[in-house]
Amino acid sequence: MSDLEFEVRKVVLENAVKYEGKPSVKSVMAALLGTRADLRPRAKEVKDIVQVLVVEIEEMGLDAQIRELKKIAPELLEQEESEPEKKEMPPLPNDDKWDKIVMRLAPFPSGPLHIGNARMVVLNDYYVKRYDGELILVFDDTIGSAEKQVEPDAFDLIPEGLDYLGVDYHKTVYKSDRLDLFYKYAVDLIKLEEAYVCDCDAALWRNEHKVKMIPCVCRSLSVEENLARWERMLDGTYEEKEAAVRLKTGMNDPDPAMRDHVILRISETDHPRVGSKYRVWPLLEYSWGIDDHELGISHIIRGKDLVKEGKIEQHIWNIYGWQHPELIYYGRLKFQDATLSKSKSRKEVQEGTYTGWNDPRTWSLQSLERRGIHPDAVRKAMLDLGLSLVDIAISMKAVYSENRSLRDADAPRLFFVQNPVWTTLQRLPPEITYGEAPVHPDFPERGVRKIELVPNPENSLIEVGISERDYEKLDAKELVRLKDLANFVLEKGKSPALIFQSRDVDDVRDAGGRMIHWIPKHDCVPVEMTMIDGEVITGLAESGIKDMKSGTFLQFERVGFVKIYSTDDGIKLAFAH
Repeated sequence: MSDLEFEVRKVVLENAVKYEGKPSVKSVMAALLGTRADLRPRAKEVKDIVQVLVVEIEEMGLDAQIRELKKIAPELLEQEESEPEKKEMPPLPNDDKWDKIVMRLAPFPSGPLHIGNARMVVLNDYYVKRYDGELILVFDDTIGSAEKQVEPDAFDLIPEGLDYLGVDYHKTVYKSDRLDLFYKYAVDLIKLEEAYVCDCDAALWRNEHKVKMIPCVCRSLSVEENLARWERMLDGTYEEKEAAVRLKTGMNDPDPAMRDHVILRISETDHPRVGSKYRVWPLLEYSWGIDDHELGISHIIRGKDLVKEGKIEQHIWNIYGWQHPELIYYGRLKFQDATLSKSKSRKEVQEGTYTGWNDPRTWSLQSLERRGIHPDAVRKAMLDLGLSLVDIAISMKAVYSENRSLRDADAPRLFFVQNPVWTTLQRLPPEITYGEAPVHPDFPERGVRKIELVPNPENSLIEVGISERDYEKLDAKELVRLKDLANFVLEKGKSPALIFQSRDVDDVRDAGGRMIHWIPKHDCVPVEMTMIDGEVITGLAESGIKDMKSGTFLQFERVGFVKIYSTDDGIKLAFAH
């Protein structure tokens, strides 16, 4: 190996360990050419080496990558594994002005919480625990649009997600139980001439009044007429979309969205908790303006996409001279490799395209739990983002990296083969009757697992399966090692065979041969594994998996981390990363 190949190999290994065993040609090249000006004139030569090594090192699997990096460049591994400097979260603003810190989680129950909601949840929970305060779970179950409907199962699914994340909330409030309170304040706002009932056509009001900043005639009606109109909204005289209550936020506000904003509207949709008891429903920002005062909320942490809603709340607080809770905003968060849409997931769950809310494609907290993602991995990834107002795009690899740090040491190892090509072992010395692999390569004290070589009772031949991918990549007569067993030469053909050569692992290393995984045909277990994209693949695992319980988190070598989620009807696993 030349000096250049050795230097490149170190960088590829470092990149692989950093990105969960999946090195990238592009990022390796950027690292090399960005730090080594002497390599830039040789960029084509370097890239040719990188491309070859990326393929080779990815096939090694994460464990082997870590071991080799530890051997040839331990300083890079130490840098990778060292604990990053802990970010200190800032104190809450004006925390000394409140007798008690009271915060709230206010999810709309259209489905379970997903990874995108985790930031709001974790930040609120963190600060309440830091200040020994109170956290209230407020179900924002007002009637939404046709696209955003209340999902009855969400009333159970949301607390399940909070339990998974270790969130301690002190009481639960349902907006649908508080309609009479919102009605009382609506009447009061009308009497104070701070609100009015508008029966203008919505499109006409938008084009002729909102856009042109010209008040409609409804705005100047008497209190008595507005109260009469309010009663007609309640008793059914007005149909849906024929009238709405508007707050007098001002028709000359520079922000068109703030001009006499609607705060209550008519909806005949049945509610899963209160049925058809109410036909006038508050918009969320109006209900927040009332409830955040009534519930004694001191601090509100939310995404900056809700700044307008915050202004509506402040307008209501100013009308009544109430103390303002502190509004704290953070920037938008986008996951580069996760598509988040509760409405789409709800549709796919209902139609049976997804297996349920724990389907990995929903990205719900339930789906993360099924995959074996440790809640502390999610919490740390979210807290690392802090409260920055800057929009952030991150990869789920940040969560996966944390999860590996938390779970790797406890995850036993097993072999798994998908689409096996069956081969016979020939010229195998009689004393070799099993493979002996470590339970965990980093902890030899945990012992070994024996993979028995059970002969076929019909012909006494020992048959093992190797993956179709490995079989196709191997050249005939190429020296290859069945990991933790012995070295062989493959004979391809109608009846493939592996011819025994030696037992010493250094032989295959010196020859630059491959090290592959295998499964004995007569002592293996069929398993079913659900991947992140929802694809269900079948394969064979070594027999030790039969002794593992549902909930076990393990690693299939050269495949990835998985979690057993069911053993009732065969062994079923979810792929973690």
